[in-house]
Amino acid sequence: MSSNPRKRGDSGDRHRHHTTWPSFDELKTAASGRWKDIFHDAAGVDHDTFNGRGQACPRCGGSDRFTAFKDVNDRGSVQCRGCFNAGTDPRPGDGIATLQWLLDCDAATACQWLAGWLGLTDTTIEADRPPLRQSVPLRSSASQKKDLGRLVDRWHGAMKSQWWSRLESKLGLPAAELMRLRVGWSSQDKATTWPMVDHHGNVVGVRLRCMKTGKKWSVVGGSAGVFCPAELSTGMDRLFIAEGPTDCAALLSIGFDCIGRPSCNGAVAITTNLVKRLHPSEVVIVADDDANGAGKRGAESLAVALVTVCARVRIIFPPAGINDARDWVRNGATADEVLAVVHAARVRSLTLGKEGEQ
Repeated sequence: MSSNPRKRGDSGDRHRHHTTWPSFDELKTAASGRWKDIFHDAAGVDHDTFNGRGQACPRCGGSDRFTAFKDVNDRGSVQCRGCFNAGTDPRPGDGIATLQWLLDCDAATACQWLAGWLGLTDTTIEADRPPLRQSVPLRSSASQKKDLGRLVDRWHGAMKSQWWSRLESKLGLPAAELMRLRVGWSSQDKATTWPMVDHHGNVVGVRLRCMKTGKKWSVVGGSAGVFCPAELSTGMDRLFIAEGPTDCAALLSIGFDCIGRPSCNGAVAITTNLVKRLHPSEVVIVADDDANGAGKRGAESLAVALVTVCARVRIIFPPAGINDARDWVRNGATADEVLAVVHAARVRSLTLGKEGEQ
């Protein structure tokens, strides 16, 4: 992510500009009394995060782990019992160490970014900050689902009409299918949000995706589920199972009923139970054509579980040279072309024996 513009104003009037990088002491003196603003501009950390002890950590999301010391605005000193402590590198000490931790960079990069922010040099650098975590308190399984559900509703409601158009253009996927997946926007994380559900439709986790860098992470406190669109009915003829939410949206866009797994090996039990509840006549697993074979192995494992709850299971792959379902659709695949691949794939079924039929 690009660095923020250098802050001039007071610091520009009080401090001379350097042709070389300022020393640690010069940086800390110039930053004294401004560390909360620095951390906010560097990594998007809200000022309220520094109001005492027992806060959720802005990096790892752990509840009651993060402590900001009383003089944090003067010295920049904070710590997290989980990810920023005496045993980590960097370890807590001053604002520069905190900046290293927040930006996940070395001391030189942190100092160079800070010097530009303070206006002590005529050079600025870009700092690629890691995503911050949104934490959900785990009081019980039921309350966790309610908390996650409320977050998803709020994030989904935050989307504006022009944002849907931008997201559609960025991903090359129709906004209508993204809406069915209840995609939203987290302003704190500066990322799109993609809810995952259990086989009853309860939100159990949320995937986040930075639209600028493509980085993906999950809400802390949640668990892996499936990406499931609205308006799926029971008893459909054929249910596709893709890997990830964008592959799912791509197959939805050409008229198929589809759900998305969180990974090539994830949420097997939830997927199996959801297939059992939806009761399709046939399931088609669309596996990624990974060079290491992980997609194929994950699809085979899932098929073993699904034949116990569905009479007909098939595994298909995109054509040679195309990695996943999203790329397949973006390269012009039609429903008829995908169905031709489906019909050519072997049927896995307990009633048809190990080899099944063509």
